[in-house]
Amino acid sequence: MKKTLENISFYLVGLFIMTLGISATIVSGLGASPLDALNVGLTDHFGLTVGSWEFIGGIILVFINAFVQKDKPSYFSIVTALITGIGIDFWLFTLWQVWEPATLPMMTTVLLSGLILLGLGISIYLHSNMALIPVDGLMIALHKRFGFRLAIAKTLAGTFILILALIAGGPVGIGTFIVVLLVGPIIGFFYKYIERLKKKIDHLIYKYPADSKI
Repeated sequence: MKKTLENISFYLVGLFIMTLGISATIVSGLGASPLDALNVGLTDHFGLTVGSWEFIGGIILVFINAFVQKDKPSYFSIVTALITGIGIDFWLFTLWQVWEPATLPMMTTVLLSGLILLGLGISIYLHSNMALIPVDGLMIALHKRFGFRLAIAKTLAGTFILILALIAGGPVGIGTFIVVLLVGPIIGFFYKYIERLKKKIDHLIYKYPADSKI
């Protein structure tokens, strides 16, 4: 039971921080990640909120992933998409309704801050060992079905979504390419520290050895 609560805590805290990072990159005005740019473009054309499109797109991706892998849909990933969508809308309609960056230095600061928060949040939620965000599930689906290396699979998935974002007229800019290039290394940087933290928590709560891989 304690282990489950710990995983849920990492899951929710990670998504909370990650969605703050996502919202920051969106309002920076310099370009959001391909998926977020797509969601903003869909909002501009068809209405609904960015978070709503995150959820709708997540449902679609869950079934695409299942089709690619020839497996059952990962329904819990839909829950992840729902929480992510709610989180994005929460930040956009609270924090960023009060203040938005207006100068290039502030826009750059918000973009880079969002990128760091995005990487930190993802590294935390990944340690929950719970359902992946559907877009990450697409990367795994391509890897398992066609044998692509994860880096190649991620590039293919990102390129596909980027094309859709351009078609939808989303905010694709220099920030988009900064996010694509740097988010992986930032996740990798934080991942090792979060892993150490989780091991310490496991040691304190469950008396696992400090160097345990559990």
